[in-house]
Amino acid sequence: MNFQNSQKLFENRVFRYSLRILTLYTFSIIFKSFDLTFAGELRADGFRSFMFSLLYVAYGFLVWEGAVRLSRFIERRSATRDLSLRMGLLCCGLLGYGLLVALLFGFFYGITDVLLFNRYEAWQSFRSLSYDMHFGTFLFFMLILAFNGIIFYYRRWHEYQVKTERLMRENIQARYDVLMNQVEPHFFFNSLSVLTNLVYKDPDLSAEYITRLAKCYRYILDKKFENLISVEAELEFLESYIFLMQVRHQDHIVFDIDITETVKQQGLIPPATLQMLVENAIKHNRFSALQPLHIRIHDGEGLLQVSNTLCRRSLMQPSTGIGLENIRKRYELSSGTQIGIQETEDRFIVKLPIL
Repeated sequence: MNFQNSQKLFENRVFRYSLRILTLYTFSIIFKSFDLTFAGELRADGFRSFMFSLLYVAYGFLVWEGAVRLSRFIERRSATRDLSLRMGLLCCGLLGYGLLVALLFGFFYGITDVLLFNRYEAWQSFRSLSYDMHFGTFLFFMLILAFNGIIFYYRRWHEYQVKTERLMRENIQARYDVLMNQVEPHFFFNSLSVLTNLVYKDPDLSAEYITRLAKCYRYILDKKFENLISVEAELEFLESYIFLMQVRHQDHIVFDIDITETVKQQGLIPPATLQMLVENAIKHNRFSALQPLHIRIHDGEGLLQVSNTLCRRSLMQPSTGIGLENIRKRYELSSGTQIGIQETEDRFIVKLPIL
C-alpha cells in the first residue's frame, strides 16, 4: 500500500476512531493485569471489569484527541520556526502532557472505583496502584502521543516534499520555457531575411518556401511547451528546415540522414535540437559548391550523432548564445543527462542521448 492510499485510509474517521478504540481496549486488558485491585477478579467481577474498560477507553480517547489538538496547536504557533525546533517543542509539549494525563488517570480511577463500587479498603493507600502500573500508564500514554506525533509530522514532511517537488518542477519548466522562447524569434527572423529576396526572383519557389516556413513555425509554436518530442516528429520538422536551407545555399550543403525506424518511433529528444545543430554547423563553417558542407545524422549505441565537416570561418559571426549551451541546458532540465561534444581535425560531432 503506497503513502497516498495509507493517507486516505487514516483520514477516514470511521477507520481512525475504530482503530483507536481497539487499541485502547487492548491496553485496558493489559493494564488490568498490573492492577492489584483486579487480582483474582478479572473474570469474577465482570461488571467492574467492563466498566473499567469502558471508562479507560473513554479517557484514553479524550487523551488521544487532546494530543492531536496539541500537536496542531504547536504546529500553528511554531510554523515559522526551523523543523528541528518544532520537533523539540512538540516532544516537550507531549512529554508534559503525558505526565499530566497519567497522574490524572490514577486520581480519576481511584475516585470512580470508590464511588461506583465502594472499594474504600482497596484505596486506603496507593499500594494497590503499583509502581509498575504507574510507569506502564505513563509509557502507554507516551506511546499514543509519540505515535500521533510521528504520524502528524510525517504527513507534514510528506506535504513539504510534495510542495518542494512541485515548485522544483515549475521552476525547471519556467527555465525550459525561457530557453525555448530563445529559439522562436531567432529562427523566424533568420528565415524572413531569405524570403524577402526570394519573393521577387521565383514566386513559385517562394510559395513553397512560405509553406515550409509555416510548418517550421507551427512546429515551434506547438512544441514549445513540451520538454521532449519523438525523433520522428523532429525529423519531419528538420526536413522542412533542410528545404529552407537548400533554397538559400543550394548545393553547397549535403545532408546524410540514417536513423532506424525503431529510434524514429520510440526515441525522444528535446524539440528543435537537430535543427539548432544544423543551424550552428551552417553558421560557423565555410562552404561552397566545390567544398560543400557535409552534415550527417545517424543513430547508434543509444545516441543520435550529428556531425559535420569542419572548416571554420575566418571571421566568426557574433554569437547569440543560442546553440550548444541551449541544448545542453535543455537536456539537463528535461532528463538530467549530458550531451557529448567531440572535435577532430576535420569533423565536429555532437552526441545526443536518446531518451
